[in-house]
Amino acid sequence: KHQYFIMRLTYWIVFIFFLTNCNSPTPIKVSRGAGIIPHEAIANHAMKLLKDPLFSSLSIGVTFDGKKHIAHFGEIDKGQNNKPTDNTVYEIASVTKTLLAVLVSQAEIEGKLSLDDDIRKYLDGDFDNLQYKDQPILIRHLLTHTASLPRWAPERVGDLFEDIDSQLPHKINKILSQYTKAQFFEDLKYLTIEAIPGTHYSYSSYGTELTTYIIEKIYSKSFDELISEKIASKAQMSDTRIKLNEEQLKRSANGYDMNGNLTIQMVSNLWGGGGRAKSTPSDLMNYMTFLLDPENKPAANSYNTLYDLAPFNGDENNKSGYFWVLNEDDIFGKKVSHHGGAYGMQNWLHIYPDTNLGISVITNNGGMRTSRKLDNLIQKILEEIHKVNS
Repeated sequence: KHQYFIMRLTYWIVFIFFLTNCNSPTPIKVSRGAGIIPHEAIANHAMKLLKDPLFSSLSIGVTFDGKKHIAHFGEIDKGQNNKPTDNTVYEIASVTKTLLAVLVSQAEIEGKLSLDDDIRKYLDGDFDNLQYKDQPILIRHLLTHTASLPRWAPERVGDLFEDIDSQLPHKINKILSQYTKAQFFEDLKYLTIEAIPGTHYSYSSYGTELTTYIIEKIYSKSFDELISEKIASKAQMSDTRIKLNEEQLKRSANGYDMNGNLTIQMVSNLWGGGGRAKSTPSDLMNYMTFLLDPENKPAANSYNTLYDLAPFNGDENNKSGYFWVLNEDDIFGKKVSHHGGAYGMQNWLHIYPDTNLGISVITNNGGMRTSRKLDNLIQKILEEIHKVNS
């Protein structure tokens, strides 16, 4: 009877395991160098998306298991037959924050800062206001958007979003073009921190600009110089920077707003870490290779979890790294991603370190639905990669 009971118990354990796992996706397991990129399937999905009048062009980059694929679709300017190329320059907006993440991680590894440093250590002057109940803002709070700082610098830019129309970029630029670094620090003195730092998530380009100032001060170099020295020179990214030269400006794509009208680029007199970098599909491909390099300690360190985003958005799978959003994918393993949105351009960068996979998609449209549609395209690409490599 005892043996019979054990047999029946074993049967039910196996049966229940089968029921709960038979529909689970199979994780990707590819022999080194054997991965396949489904070029034709990617093109088919891209062309379907271009039927949406919201889009005029797409540039897609995929690096998988050491293989690379860049493809371009549509026209930068409708009716002009000017297809984007590997060297077309785009605004990458908040994906800029990932460059800053790597630099902060590098500084941490070099012992030049600690994530638990009070940020006032790096500020000149009296900033007693940058605390709540004697709890100061730390570097880690800037990296996770939990410092209780405003979304915008200056803060009044946020008021403009109560009336979203085609003139919004012009209204924002008018304020930003007159806002100086000196005014930034003057405003910083009068900010009120309304929650214990590290307890509430609130996306803040204000905090990112402050982080950029700190990293510049640590190295006594500009953000552009640091991008060039510590990232671009190693990853062969000669077109990735804040300030473009004349030749790069000639290769810059026009951007189009949510109504399909030609729009303007973002301006700023601040440091640029919040979202002022430009890049090309070729550079972004090399950047993904750089980020996936297992020997690249600053990049890998920047993927470490610093904050649990579940209380903020209800997704138990959502974490925050060094500006990165972190997830676990059932098939491809750890997912490290960031979105960038400018007035007339949007892009997504997805990195999967466990499976040596990176995907970049970028378009010169800044519509409010663009981000979701680009992310859906990435999901379709992932499905195709899984299909041909299973």
